[in-house]
Amino acid sequence: MKTLLKWLAALVVGVALGAGSLWYMVFKANPAPMITVGIWHMNPLAGSAASDPYSRLYIAITSILALNKSETIYFEAKTDNEGGRLSSACDYTLTGPPPAARWWSVTAYGDNDMLIPTESARYSASAAGATTNADGNVEIALTPAGDGPNGIATGNGNFTLLLRLYQPAEDVAAAPETAPLFTLKKGACRA
Repeated sequence: MKTLLKWLAALVVGVALGAGSLWYMVFKANPAPMITVGIWHMNPLAGSAASDPYSRLYIAITSILALNKSETIYFEAKTDNEGGRLSSACDYTLTGPPPAARWWSVTAYGDNDMLIPTESARYSASAAGATTNADGNVEIALTPAGDGPNGIATGNGNFTLLLRLYQPAEDVAAAPETAPLFTLKKGACRA
C-alpha cells in the first residue's frame, strides 16, 4: 500500500510540475522572437512550419481559428506608447494609412481573449467599412461604448487589440517590421 501511495504522489507531483512549466512557457516566458512596430508585436514564426510548439499552443488557445502565415499576418497590442496596459479607463485613437493588405481588421478583445460584450456590438473596424479622413488616413476611436469615427468598444477593463492583415502586400509579408501600421494616441482618462 505504501508503494502505491508513493507512486501516486510521484504521479501527482509530476503532473503538477509538467502543467505548471507548460503554463509558464506558453503564457509568461514568451520564448519566440518578436517583431515590434510601434505598439504592435508579432511572432514572425506564428502560422509557419518553423513555429515552436509553445507558440503553436499559445496561438491555439488565444487565437480562435487563426490562419496560416501565408494567408494572414497578426499583430497584437496590449500596451500604449508609454508601456501602460490598454484600459477602457482611457480613450484612444488609432491613426494611419489603410494597411497594405487585400483586407485588414482591428478587433478589441477582453482579458479572457474573447470579444468584449457591449450594447453597441462595435467589435472591430475593417477595410470593409472604415472611412478615411481628408489625408487618406483611417482613424479608429477606442472608447468604452465604441462611439466616434470607425469606433470600437473597449468595454470595462483591460483590453488587447489584434490587427489582422489578410493577404498582405508582398513587401509587408517579406519584412513585417517595415509595415506602416496604425499609431496610437492616448486621449482622456477617467478615474
